[in-house]
Formats: sequence, structure tokens, C-alpha cells
Amino acid sequence: MRKLLIATAAASILAAGPALAQDDYYYEDDRAGFEDALPAGEEIEAMAPMLDRMTGALLDVDVGPVIDAANPYRRQSWRGRRTLGDLAGRDDPYFDLRLRESIYGTTAGMARMMDALAAAAPAMRRSLREMERAVQDSRHGDRDD
Repeated sequence: MRKLLIATAAASILAAGPALAQDDYYYEDDRAGFEDALPAGEEIEAMAPMLDRMTGALLDVDVGPVIDAANPYRRQSWRGRRTLGDLAGRDDPYFDLRLRESIYGTTAGMARMMDALAAAAPAMRRSLREMERAVQDSRHGDRDD
């Protein structure tokens, strides 16, 4: 789950690059809203209890009939319901604790990352602007020959 969140954040940074590198007079309104579009760290951390409840509901889904339908000749001798949580945590007595720690730890890390990204956005914007100007200057230099 952590790798997915990191990949999503990296993809959003890469996707925002071209928009940040545009000329000021065309996209000044878009640039002003970039930092405002990022969720605050507190908002992300506030999502942790909701994610915890959603994960709990997902882990409570009874998948026994689906397992039996997938392979009807090999029925498990499992008594009662076969939920995702039961199957995922059958060999780990601390599964619930580890899962909750992962959820709350990941949201705290994402909150720190978004705060850092918001702080770094002006410098990223300047770097992209300088890079764009350097590319334009190099193109104009090639035409002089």
C-alpha cells in the first residue's frame, strides 16, 4: 500500500511538471492555484480513521463462496465464515495491529510529503522555468548557424 501511495505521489509530481513550466503570462492563474490544490497534511492525517474503517469493512467480506466456486472439488474444512481478514491474518496473530499501524503510518508519511511538496513547489516552479528558458535559448542558438 505504501509503494502505491509513493508511486501516485511521484506520478502527480511528474504530471504537474509541464504545467509548471509554461510561460507566466499564459498560466499565472494555474500556477497560483497549484499550492492551494495540494491537500494540507492535517487533511491527509484526518483521513486515517476513515481508511481504517473502510479497510475493516473490506476485510469483513465473506469470500468463502467465491473460493468454493473457483475450485469446487477442493473445499476447505473451514468452519464459519471465510472473510478476507480471517484469511489474511490466519498465520499472523498481530495482523490487525500491523494493518492499523500501516494505515496510520502511511497517512502520516503522506501528510509530511504533501507539506514538503507544498514548501518545495515555488523552487520547483523556478527550476522548471529556468530549464524551459535554457531549452529555448539552445534552440535559438542552433538557428544562428
